Amino acid sequence: MKNTFALRSDYPIQASRCPLCCLSNSRFLLHIPSPQSDMADKYYVHKGLKLFFAFWEKYHALDNFHYQWAKDHLKVLAVKRGEVLEPPGHTTEISYFVATGILARAVDDPNTGKRKITSLALPNMALMSTVHLHSHSIRPGEIIALRPGIIIALPHSVLRRFQEYEKSVDTLVDVFCNKEKRQLILLQQLLREYSSFERYLSFVQLMPEIRAVTSQTEQAALLDISRNTIQRATYFLATRKNAENSTAIWSQNQGISVCNFVM
Repeated sequence: MKNTFALRSDYPIQASRCPLCCLSNSRFLLHIPSPQSDMADKYYVHKGLKLFFAFWEKYHALDNFHYQWAKDHLKVLAVKRGEVLEPPGHTTEISYFVATGILARAVDDPNTGKRKITSLALPNMALMSTVHLHSHSIRPGEIIALRPGIIIALPHSVLRRFQEYEKSVDTLVDVFCNKEKRQLILLQQLLREYSSFERYLSFVQLMPEIRAVTSQTEQAALLDISRNTIQRATYFLATRKNAENSTAIWSQNQGISVCNFVM
């Protein structure tokens, strides 16, 4: 169950929602939070918006208007690992900004039945449910939380209205799109590698930040390779690094450079 915190009043409202339901105010099951949950709600709202504004301020000057707009229209979600934000076949036009945690877009391969990850969103990235802000074409698959975290939900209808008179939303959406495009370009480049072994070695070089925070199972789903391939490549990288370190240490002890040793 996801905690959704509406920001239309000074008093946070806790909403419970089935993970398989699309985000919609009409589907909220509202109740008055207890003092304990009220404190937790305020913590998530405060931390989520603080991280969101810290990111936004890097690209555009903000003032009190922007803070009030966010409090009036955006939603802060506290998600658990494995929680589905948007199920397959959803029609919600929305973007999810990752304050903390990791989100993924995942699809089931009809030929193999395997789950494939088509894109990831690390902190300070976002996943769009549509092709772009003004598109009504929903991207295939589901959006799922790979790690527990705090997510900011930005409905596209709100962004489009805000965009009409405020340039800062253009900047925000452009940054979201550019980050996702760069990732997709790198993934397409990796998937063109015929050898799955070489694909993983290239992944290590091109996407070290994703490798550092994902499991081998998640990497296999992202790169469309087996875990056995990842383990072989990881062993190869580890033994090669150890061999290079050993050579460097031996050469240093002999008072010669590695280049002289090789020659």
